[in-house]
Amino acid sequence: MQLLKKFFKKWQINILYSDGIRSTPFDRNLYEQETVRAIIDCIATYAAKAEAMHVVLDSDGRIKEIKRNSPYAKLLNERPNPLMTGYDLKYRLVTHMQRDTTAYCYIKWNDREALPEYMLPIDARTSEAYVTKDGSYAIKFKDISGNEVTLPVEDVVVLRKYYCDNEMYGNGNYPVYNTLNMLKAADEGLQSALSVANKVRGLFKQKQAMLSDEDKNEAARKFEEQFDKASKRGGVIAVDSMEEFTPLNVTPWAATSTQVKEIRDNLLRYWRISDDVLMSRATPEQIQTFLESVIEPILMQMSQAFTATCFTPTERAHGNRIIFMADTMVYMSLNSKTSLVQSTSPLGIFTKNEYRAMFGYPPIEGGDEPLVSLNYIKASDQSKYQVGEDGNGQEQTG
Repeated sequence: MQLLKKFFKKWQINILYSDGIRSTPFDRNLYEQETVRAIIDCIATYAAKAEAMHVVLDSDGRIKEIKRNSPYAKLLNERPNPLMTGYDLKYRLVTHMQRDTTAYCYIKWNDREALPEYMLPIDARTSEAYVTKDGSYAIKFKDISGNEVTLPVEDVVVLRKYYCDNEMYGNGNYPVYNTLNMLKAADEGLQSALSVANKVRGLFKQKQAMLSDEDKNEAARKFEEQFDKASKRGGVIAVDSMEEFTPLNVTPWAATSTQVKEIRDNLLRYWRISDDVLMSRATPEQIQTFLESVIEPILMQMSQAFTATCFTPTERAHGNRIIFMADTMVYMSLNSKTSLVQSTSPLGIFTKNEYRAMFGYPPIEGGDEPLVSLNYIKASDQSKYQVGEDGNGQEQTG
């Protein structure tokens, strides 16, 4: 508990009002459903493998520099706080965004050096947003020890999903609750049917007339004891001429596999993920589609949110950005990687070490220098190349 207390500063924030920006109620039960948790885990796992980079863009929006020793990249990829690894931080933020449709990450700054010290996820389910007297926003939430903390929104990375009706929060996952209720009913129906099928064994009939209820129950009890003994030890059941037992074959009724699959597919469609990706049997093409349609939008949102929080307007104007990059080539098949090497090696697009990384091999010395083919020239130099002229119009001699 003491470790977490030093993460948060004592802010003096003059709150004005909170009307219209209260959080929508979150429901943690959604995350307790096994298929939902598997889906969210799959999405968060892929997103958490992305590498954060601090880059500087030129005036045309192209990367001109990668700051390898940036404190932002080190926090996001290695140790954002004493409790987490970089993978943990990214995994948790994406999990919160999928589960709650809102995720927050607090950045604690070193005032003396104006550099980040910690990055810590905070729970949007226990938070509330306020408008301050200076016209900005503040986030009030409860930390892990139950204490209320209020932070200026400028120091909080905000990630949202289904962002429509609320200024500070996503709209929630209510549309999927009907599907979850159907899955719960199907599971409970199957459990109930199996329970009845295992307990009801047959009909025990007494041929004697005018027996009291007590006598019938006692006779049934004695027969049940014989039945249990025979089932455990093996053997036969003795029945006299005035008794009759008719076995019952109770077939449990429940939703069919087709019906359950359709209900489950509703969850997959809601999170736009295929069953093959979820079960780790997807083809490279299916994984590429999943990365482009689900993971890349998340990484783009994280890039913009962390950039807006980490850098001042002046720093952003000078091209500073935080970007999250997923290595999509890792998921390519061996044939696709081989074809890529053959088609790109003459152009010098990748270095030897980058090619080796695609196949899972370590780098080699001197492998960071791109190699190009001399068979490629500028289109404007074709005629000069054919007649053997140099760049000054002089004919070249061998």
